[in-house]
Amino acid sequence: MKATDRTFRAMGAMCLLALLGACATGSGDDDADGTDQAREVLLELLRTPAMSSYTRDLDGFARAASAHAGVGATRSGSPTDVELIGITADAAEDHLGTLTFAVRLPAPVDDGEIDLGVPDPPDPGPYCFDVEFDHHGKVGEWGTADGTAPVDCPPTPSPVTPPPSTDPVVAANAREAATAVLRDLPAGGVPSVEQIAAQVTAELAPADGPAPLAAVTAAVDGADVGVATGGPDDCVLVARVDGVVRDVVVAPVQLQPGEVGCTASTALHPPDPPH
Repeated sequence: MKATDRTFRAMGAMCLLALLGACATGSGDDDADGTDQAREVLLELLRTPAMSSYTRDLDGFARAASAHAGVGATRSGSPTDVELIGITADAAEDHLGTLTFAVRLPAPVDDGEIDLGVPDPPDPGPYCFDVEFDHHGKVGEWGTADGTAPVDCPPTPSPVTPPPSTDPVVAANAREAATAVLRDLPAGGVPSVEQIAAQVTAELAPADGPAPLAAVTAAVDGADVGVATGGPDDCVLVARVDGVVRDVVVAPVQLQPGEVGCTASTALHPPDPPH
């Protein structure tokens, strides 16, 4: 055998070993890349206002996740899928519990060609994650992977349905009802706050679901009247001041616990906008 033949064979063997090594290494990298991509898809959901605002209990975040999860897209525009597959509440006051998600990435497209210069796309998964929550969203720094942890997926991840909310809801026509009642009030001799609230309540459309209607409250200051119904996340404020009936708009942050809140007094004496 000529030296040249031995050299070519040796070079061929080295190339084959290098290729096999690259494939083996790439497989592990693909798994890591898939987990990282799936986590980023999940973080996009966790960054939404509904998943990063004050919520009383874990079921509230679970309902928000179910409403916002589903088919999404990667940054490249490829379709993805996020499902809520587990809810584990915690009795601790400052730790609501853990939600478990399954993320599916786009399936690779087999075009029948082999391109050794392009890495294979990651396995579509599913990839599962536990996410810990406190009252303000996932624990840790907003927008980061804090509070998220990869976990083994069940054999067949299936979506879970969180329990329906029993929190009072604002009537669909609450603003119209309050406006109509305040416009019809006499200029002088204003009824009591109880009578005003009862008049508005009588005009409300029934609730569409198991949750009760939010109570209506009223406040009176001379001939000026304020009416409120709802809570921090859905609040209707209407006032009659100097004989003029108007909607009252307050920044959402000012309706949260510890702030002025969704009250009739807020409608009558709204705070200045936050700076």
